[in-house]
Amino acid sequence: MKYEKFWIKFKEWALTTDDDTISYRLKNIIEVVRENPDISIVKLAGYLDTDAVYLARYLRTSYKSVTENET
Repeated sequence: MKYEKFWIKFKEWALTTDDDTISYRLKNIIEVVRENPDISIVKLAGYLDTDAVYLARYLRTSYKSVTENET
């Protein structure tokens, strides 16, 4: 899955999830996405003062682990 498609999927998930087992760091990212639903991953990385590629990899790995635990 390309990161662009993943980002769209992640934002949809972030806007609808209410899972309590999510890590604190991921909860903070979800809050930012909920406050700014049109944010891009590059803008989010700038807001968090991190590298966009590192952030995308972290989110993808975290998303996979959380969604695998749900099923």
